Amino acid sequence: MVRLSRRLDAFAAARSWQPYHTPKNLAAALSVEAGELLEIFQWLTPEQADAVMADPGRAHRVRDEVADVLAYLLQFCSVVGVDPAEALAAKIERNEERFPVPGRSPAPGEGVASRPPSAGGELLSGASESPSAGAGSSGDSSDDRTG
Repeated sequence: MVRLSRRLDAFAAARSWQPYHTPKNLAAALSVEAGELLEIFQWLTPEQADAVMADPGRAHRVRDEVADVLAYLLQFCSVVGVDPAEALAAKIERNEERFPVPGRSPAPGEGVASRPPSAGGELLSGASESPSAGAGSSGDSSDDRTG
């Protein structure tokens, strides 16, 4: 991952793209590319979505969009100084505490969730129980919706 990130940094530097690689621009590009990945699956039934990778043309598009999403995420992380592997490991640890294995008593100090994150939310988001949680916040990252 580090090698790929360095390669992307060198690619951008060789083309003098750094002035354009601001956190806002990279986050926007990441969102656009994630939308392009979603577009491949839009309107498909679950069965059709499961079969996408069996179609060589669609599989190629999926791989390209996954690469675009990962590239922009790595570039964003480079610009803002986030180690994506460390960030993910920390998020998984927090969610393991917040969402214990069913049937296992939580250890002292572990959080207990009444249900897993919603199917419509991010798998690792630890989305809040209430859709209005964090409402009225000024955009700081301390609201509970991001765990």
